[in-house]
Amino acid sequence: MLTEEKIKEIRKLLRKGEPHGELMEKLKKEGYSEDDIAKIFIAHKYDMRSWYLTFGFVFLFVGGYALLKYKSFLLLVFSALLFVQYSRETKRLKQK
Repeated sequence: MLTEEKIKEIRKLLRKGEPHGELMEKLKKEGYSEDDIAKIFIAHKYDMRSWYLTFGFVFLFVGGYALLKYKSFLLLVFSALLFVQYSRETKRLKQK
């Protein structure tokens, strides 16, 4: 079982630039289990919903102007796709 001190030490080494694989091998040699090691190296999952929503509105307004001026639907289609992706991401995160 990894202690909090050991976890902080490993994360500090990661921030300093120590290679991920070398740290894993070092922990394996010290006798830690695969499950304990996996708990330290959990990948961060980013939340992109705010970006989808922001650029959805930007494309909506610019696309409305482009529709009136140039008769182009392209930015409105991109805007719709961003709103759909925002909705899907929100549903996915609620299920978790």
